[in-house]
Amino acid sequence: MRIRQGFQYALRLKAQREATLRRWVGCRRFVFNEALAHQKAEVAAGRKRPGYAALCARLPELKKLHPWLSEPPAQALQQALKDLCKAWDRKYTSGFGAPRFKKRGKGDTLRLPQDCKYDAAAGLVHLPKLGALRLRHSRAAVGALKNVTLRCERGRWVASLQTERELEVLAPAATAAVGLDFGAATTIMPSNAALAPIELPARIGRYERRMKRLQQAVSRKRRGSNNRAKARTRLAACHARIAAMRRDFLHQATTKLVADHALIVVEDLAVKSMTASAAGTVEEPGRNVKAKAGLNRTILRNGWAMARSMLEYKAAWSGVMLVAVPPAYTSQACSACGHTTAGNRKSQAVFECVACGHRENADRNAAKNILHRGQEILSGGCPASTAGYAGTHACEGSARPSRRPRSAAQGASVGAPLAGTLSELSLSGNLHP
Repeated sequence: MRIRQGFQYALRLKAQREATLRRWVGCRRFVFNEALAHQKAEVAAGRKRPGYAALCARLPELKKLHPWLSEPPAQALQQALKDLCKAWDRKYTSGFGAPRFKKRGKGDTLRLPQDCKYDAAAGLVHLPKLGALRLRHSRAAVGALKNVTLRCERGRWVASLQTERELEVLAPAATAAVGLDFGAATTIMPSNAALAPIELPARIGRYERRMKRLQQAVSRKRRGSNNRAKARTRLAACHARIAAMRRDFLHQATTKLVADHALIVVEDLAVKSMTASAAGTVEEPGRNVKAKAGLNRTILRNGWAMARSMLEYKAAWSGVMLVAVPPAYTSQACSACGHTTAGNRKSQAVFECVACGHRENADRNAAKNILHRGQEILSGGCPASTAGYAGTHACEGSARPSRRPRSAAQGASVGAPLAGTLSELSLSGNLHP
């Protein structure tokens, strides 16, 4: 299986190199905005919106009008036009909004798909017109380098190296099966009683308390002032730190789960719908809005969708079977006798069956139900799974799972890729660090 994988590194830049990158990003942003304005003008005049080839044909004339556009590599400007055309395609195929003009400081990125070299021994990446850049080389990138994306995050430049390699998917060494219950009180509860609940690190709570203080500090500053801008920068850095800790924790947890099991069963949760606002409208205001907002924050804090995504591609790469089952009544059914009623759930933490008296942690009981349901689906005449297939199985009589877009790991067709990607990939480029 041919896969793409991303490796992210912070750059060790001197002031001169950093200034050069900022100018290049400014050139890319100018080309994007100018091309978008040209497209809108053509449409307003009743003509067809220019495509990628027509926009690229305008680049030489644009460079004559603005000679400073010749400083960055031409491929970086072409990638800006490719991103613009891709944004229009997503508007009509995926329901995204129309592309908007880019603003300085937001989405400052630069992609170079050619003439880039990676030196793993020295921890360097060589870029056209810029030379060798030092990386904070935490680990070596595996595979052949296909493209490099540079972006500025909170004043720090990061390089994302996308590589390609052939991966031989072998049968998993482990033979155990586990069901996972994504919860609010417990981040991930495994069905195996020998495994401890998987909880977010306690240090995230400290940063969340700091984030609350920083949010209060921002609200006290006068809008448009320099002090407010500084406070917003500090708040953004705290948000990014929490996100990085959550991502690192989920990577470690999902990697261990995939390494220790041959079958993983999860609920097919529609996280986007579950975290929708309950505010309602002016004519029909919602109820329990504050409580629903707190639940939404807890769900998003635990990173259910991120953990599911990580499990999907890691299972596909490792030959582990990942099955998503309908989530209906998994928290109300007894894992011992199967009796299902809302009265079984005595509290958030305790499950006690009114039929057989079985008493257990509520999340652990739900995880066991998830595992049993996945095993029943696999043996009940449903479409057979293959190693690494991260699909959603549904049988007759089971609750219909919510519709969820299928990833490339689930066998869905991969759309027209950006430059530097292949349409025949089994997995789209996963840029997890």
